[in-house]
Amino acid sequence: MPNWDDLRFFLAVARTGSTIAAARALGVNQTTVSRRIGELEARLGVRLFDRMREGFRLRADAAAMVEMAQRIEAEVRAFADMGAALGRGPERIRVTTNEPLANAVFAPAMMAFHARWPDVRVELVVSPRVLDLGRGEADVALRAWNQPDDPELIARRVADAYWAVYCGRDYARFNGVPRSLDALADHPAVLLDDPSGMQLSEIAALRSLDRRGSLNDLCIAARAGLGVVSLPCVLGDTLPDLVRCFVQPDPVTPIWLAHHPRLGDTPELRDLLDAIADQAHAARAILRGEGEQAPV
Repeated sequence: MPNWDDLRFFLAVARTGSTIAAARALGVNQTTVSRRIGELEARLGVRLFDRMREGFRLRADAAAMVEMAQRIEAEVRAFADMGAALGRGPERIRVTTNEPLANAVFAPAMMAFHARWPDVRVELVVSPRVLDLGRGEADVALRAWNQPDDPELIARRVADAYWAVYCGRDYARFNGVPRSLDALADHPAVLLDDPSGMQLSEIAALRSLDRRGSLNDLCIAARAGLGVVSLPCVLGDTLPDLVRCFVQPDPVTPIWLAHHPRLGDTPELRDLLDAIADQAHAARAILRGEGEQAPV
């Protein structure tokens, strides 16, 4: 019966295609990797890799085992995350959010919170990925969601994030700035390839449309002068090389503050949640795109 260490070595070789690269990824020597793969194959009674001059090639009939091992890897990580979460008491709380909300809401909220609770350690995980609170990847989340879909989470809607149309400053000088939905018919658009990002294509006539996979990709496209883009105001208004054309009527993305009930109901947690919620309310002008921008 293979153990998790067997699967770690198996996945590393399957992903990298060589024992040298796998050893580097795992922090061991190449001999150890080769030996562990051989032991795993011996226990299973099957050859998983063809040994080639250029490296190890996963056999076609073992491809399904990679997918299974990846699922086990994810569960092992979730197990470790949950254990870490259970070990975090009220003096250590992990919060996850994205970069725009971290700057506009979380950072100023922490000033008020730490003034009252200087000994409480708040760990911030800034990531575009939505961490799983139920699995213990974080304890509290501040996210622009339609609504958290985990029924166990305790969540409240603390603000709304508005979106706006932006273009690069050089683009604006050479092509003009569209100030309405109707004006977009004369401009190419680059939009986020998800329902919120594509909302603009449903309410405006666009000359041409390209899609990108992330907000960062949209910012790069706008700076490159590829056309207009649709961004949350809390992000777009912070970029000095972009011009806000106009705030869109849709979408309006709710911002939710959620936490897992395993944290209990402690004064530290209540004050942390209240500090974040209060700052989200204070930042509503930023979230709505109501601030002034420098002229083109």
